[in-house]
Amino acid sequence: MAIQELTISNFRNLNNVSLTPARHLNILVGANASGKTNFLEAIYFLGTARSFRTIQSKQLINFESQDFVLFTRINQGGTIFPIGISRNKQNTTIKIAQRFATSAAELASLLPVQVINPDTHKLMEEGPRYRRRFIEWGVFHVKHGYMDTWQKCRHILKQRNAALKNHWARKAIQQWDLALINVSSEITAIRNEYIQQLLPYVNQFISDVGDLPTLDFSLYQGWPASENLQELLQASWETDKRKGITQYGPHRSDLRIRIKGYAAKDIVSRGQQKIITALLKLGQLKLLENAYPEMTSLLLIDDLPAELDQRYRQALMALITVSRSQVFMTTTDSKFIDVDALDVEHCMFHVKQGKISVIATNGEYVATS
Repeated sequence: MAIQELTISNFRNLNNVSLTPARHLNILVGANASGKTNFLEAIYFLGTARSFRTIQSKQLINFESQDFVLFTRINQGGTIFPIGISRNKQNTTIKIAQRFATSAAELASLLPVQVINPDTHKLMEEGPRYRRRFIEWGVFHVKHGYMDTWQKCRHILKQRNAALKNHWARKAIQQWDLALINVSSEITAIRNEYIQQLLPYVNQFISDVGDLPTLDFSLYQGWPASENLQELLQASWETDKRKGITQYGPHRSDLRIRIKGYAAKDIVSRGQQKIITALLKLGQLKLLENAYPEMTSLLLIDDLPAELDQRYRQALMALITVSRSQVFMTTTDSKFIDVDALDVEHCMFHVKQGKISVIATNGEYVATS
């Protein structure tokens, strides 16, 4: 298991939460606005040092408090890592195994976490930034060392954009052009390799569910495949200079998800979009499991019944039960999840006004609240 124990203090409406989750499946039952999504958000923060609901981390602090504190003890590959995060109005402090972390990437490498929630369908429906995040998550966790390459690219883009805004001479900016061209080639190769590794896992899950079309992936690298990046940077010089930004490069990439040559979002129904985007994320977790068997990932599922009809919900649950991920799932009514049919270690918790109590463990009644 990944998370062995968890303590949450003053995080939104969760003031004094302390629990020991099940190794495999954890179900949180409660009314809307009881704190279920806040709980998932706290776990996500432990793995990323950010929220999946807001970019303003200070908004996560309980309104009656000056800071929030999160603590967990995780087991990865047989090694125990205590992780503590505190956030006040000014900054976030992260400690891993009694030392201060220098970046959130250290958290992510220890605690890979994915979310399936009401926004997940945006991966197919909306702009490329959602799909870039999807690719970056997978490449970061599977292709170790990629982060250094991407940070190098970001530095080059920052310098080139600053030079453009400061109206440097064209010849002076060419040094950044050459650096960008070199790193772009490396990034594109890594991303292409990753999505081709991922595709079979996703299509296997699609086959397992049934009644879903097979997908195809292609990477838009951030500039037309038929064009030379160096020539594009030269041709877009005047526009780049006027706007103060670099228009072409891997920061403009996109994942093209197609069915028989057509954009998938134009072919499938809304219900199919929801299950397919969930399978895309499960595919990422499965690929990570196979690449690093010693690693346990986290899967957070917010309000599964609202996202999928009964048939797709049952199919997804069947896939989750054979996953090695530690799962945290919320629902407003336990009847939507057939717990008695689950042949996995599980716990059910009740959430009410920010308080969390155990209902049952592996089907055995514990308490009511």
